[in-house]
Amino acid sequence: MKTDKLSIEFLNPENCVFSFNDNGFLLMKLDGENIGRVKLIRTYPYTLKDEYICVHNLDDKEIGIIRDLNTLDKDSCENAKKELENRYYCPTVTSIKSVKERMGHFYFETIVDGKEKNFTVRDITRNMRFATSDTLLIFDMDGNRYVIPDFEKTEPKSKRLLEPYLY
Repeated sequence: MKTDKLSIEFLNPENCVFSFNDNGFLLMKLDGENIGRVKLIRTYPYTLKDEYICVHNLDDKEIGIIRDLNTLDKDSCENAKKELENRYYCPTVTSIKSVKERMGHFYFETIVDGKEKNFTVRDITRNMRFATSDTLLIFDMDGNRYVIPDFEKTEPKSKRLLEPYLY
């Protein structure tokens, strides 16, 4: 009987070096060996942003996990955090002005990071959900993510407009 084993490879932060090439892609050296371009994935993107970071090559094969980015050397830590901020860019919705439904699509008029922003959400029950007990995520048709970090403290009008779609 064949069994699949779960294997987790934690990387020694002293042996990991992250840098950017001239084109702005993240590169990794591991134990002095050039791994090439890599992508970083947060295992806990909303609660542990700098911890348990998966490192994958471009073929999506896991190289290993870094327990805490802050244990990397200063330059590598800054480069990894910059890459993650770009990858997980998620603007904050501070106010919902209106939500209108037309033919199964929901049109949001919002204030995002202090500016007016309109976007469209398809299948609202799948594309608006809580990531934590109070952090609401909204995914638009173009694959962009928006966050309301503290839903309970959201202004009453915005909460009233969203609540019918949350349950």
